[in-house]
Amino acid sequence: MVVNFDLGQLKVGENWISVGRKDGLALCRRDIARGDGWSRARYAPECAWPRGAELCVLVEWYPDLEAGSDWTARLEAVTGGLRSLGYVVERAGRPIDPAKDLCANLLVYRMEPGKTPPRRPDDAWTHAQAPKTYTWPERDPLDHVRWLLSQTKASCKGARVTVWNLASALWPPEADLCGHVRWWPAEGSGEAVHRDLRDVVLAMRDEGYRVRQQERSIPDAVREVDLLVYRVADTGATG
Repeated sequence: MVVNFDLGQLKVGENWISVGRKDGLALCRRDIARGDGWSRARYAPECAWPRGAELCVLVEWYPDLEAGSDWTARLEAVTGGLRSLGYVVERAGRPIDPAKDLCANLLVYRMEPGKTPPRRPDDAWTHAQAPKTYTWPERDPLDHVRWLLSQTKASCKGARVTVWNLASALWPPEADLCGHVRWWPAEGSGEAVHRDLRDVVLAMRDEGYRVRQQERSIPDAVREVDLLVYRVADTGATG
């Protein structure tokens, strides 16, 4: 992944080095200055990319817990270095609490030529809540999304669908609940895929959810489709 390579070149990545071999396998460790922590780029589904982006990843920065890394200084180093290479970098997602959180997230992307990045303040996601573990009789709100999708005509025809939690840095800023939906159409023809996709979108919108798909056109023959399904927060935020 190009962003992981760039993080390494900037000396803010994982910086793996070989330290020998054992049983025919290479032994590696991270070569990171004490206190710096380390960062890595993670996959972001295209449906979650900011409009106009041609590449987008979620960059996680992990502190050196033993040395007590300076979160502010280290995030500035990661942010400044990536911006110097032409990336747009946002402190996206819910606010980070260094006393409780294991890592900090940055949304990192490149815009298509001639397009302007969306103007979204760093505090656009302040209403987003910390991840929660649900125990009976509580129910994960995404369970309702899963149930709604299972009732669509597309699912009844044999399509498979999965809903995952998604890091809040990948949510639309106006969302207060968001899931990553991956849908495997039962029929592969372009006409059938687009017909069933319309059915899924309309079913979710009828229940008050918004649906976002990738900005590029979905190919006529496709094996899987990624969607964001989300609910809007009553905060007046825009994105």
